[in-house]
Amino acid sequence: MNQWRPFDIKSFLKASRHWDDDIQKLRAEHDNLSVLPSSNDVPAAKSGTVSDITAKAALRRLEIDAQIEEILLYKEILELAFNMLTDEDRELIRGFYYPTKSISFFVQDYGRTHGMGQTKVYQEKARIENYMARFIESKYYS
Repeated sequence: MNQWRPFDIKSFLKASRHWDDDIQKLRAEHDNLSVLPSSNDVPAAKSGTVSDITAKAALRRLEIDAQIEEILLYKEILELAFNMLTDEDRELIRGFYYPTKSISFFVQDYGRTHGMGQTKVYQEKARIENYMARFIESKYYS
C-alpha cells in the first residue's frame, strides 16, 4: 500500500454492504458457466477456436474464484476490525454504515442515549473510522 495514501475505511465500509450480494452473483455466474462449449459457441468455420472458448470459460471461472476469495478476505478483515471495537463503537459504526433507520434519527437517538450532541456523535464516528483504518493498515498493509 502506498504510504501516502491512507486506507479508505469509508469506502471499505460502504462496499461491505454489498459483499454478500456480490458473492451470490459471482457464484451464480460461476455455476452458469459451461464447462464445455455448446454447439452455439462453435463457429461455423473450423478455426480451432473451440479451445479458445473453453480456455476463456476456464479462465473466467478462475477469475470468479479469485474475486470471491478476495471478498471473503475483506469480510474477515472487517470482522477482525469490528472485534477490536467496543460495543458502543460497533453500534455507532453499524448505525451509520448498516442503518435500520434514517441517519439523522440514529444520530439523535445515539446522542441522547450516550449524552452527546450531534457534533460529538460525528466526531466519535470519525475517531472510530480512523482507529479502524489504522488497525487494518497496521495488521494487513505494513
